[in-house]
Amino acid sequence: MSNLSGKTAIITGASSGFGKGTALAFAKAGCDLILTGFNDEKLHQVVLECEQFGVEVVSYAGDIKDEQTAIKTIDLAMENFGHIDILINNAGIGRTLSIEDTSMSDFDLVMNTNVRGAFAFTKQVVPKMKKTHDGQIIMVSSVTGIKGHSDESAYTCSKFALRGLAQALDRELLDDGIKTCVICPHAGATNFEVGYGRTKAGVKQSGFLTPEDVGQAMVSICSQPKNSRIVEVRLASNNVKY
Repeated sequence: MSNLSGKTAIITGASSGFGKGTALAFAKAGCDLILTGFNDEKLHQVVLECEQFGVEVVSYAGDIKDEQTAIKTIDLAMENFGHIDILINNAGIGRTLSIEDTSMSDFDLVMNTNVRGAFAFTKQVVPKMKKTHDGQIIMVSSVTGIKGHSDESAYTCSKFALRGLAQALDRELLDDGIKTCVICPHAGATNFEVGYGRTKAGVKQSGFLTPEDVGQAMVSICSQPKNSRIVEVRLASNNVKY
């Protein structure tokens, strides 16, 4: 039996990058999935790939910044599975710009995508988890949420905020049987910031963390025994020295 067999997980930002890698890792581990993302076509392809592992997968394409996306995704999860065991707040966006070049619209986009979206999904899922006195919530922060990076002021704000949210929830929800973890990956070999400080060629040759690396780490977090929890993870590639 796979170590997540019988579990259900919601993964946001699942249509590409770390989210897709996590979805595939969870499907391989036997976990049923509720996937959400902005790009319906890419999301559908991820669904098909995950279904090849014999798990049940449903999806909802929507804007993470819109609270209705969280509400409708959680409703879909309950309609199809009747319970939610895991929530992975992965959806995110980055901008590599100096503070002078970062418009207020850029700032709002990053904060609303990375933080508001995670808050909305968490707010909607917690009552469901409280009913079963069980659950695992993961906030996907970044090494930038541990130490601020130049030319990433808005992104740094958002990732520090996610660490703070996870720390607060760890205290608030543990007595309800809900574990909270924040994972802080170093740079990933994804197209996350292509056009905003990274190039496709640079990503391909980076030696950075792969989506598969991050997905496996997520599975490990969710595979802890009942009496222990992982509170924070800093994940780095062996190919890159920091």
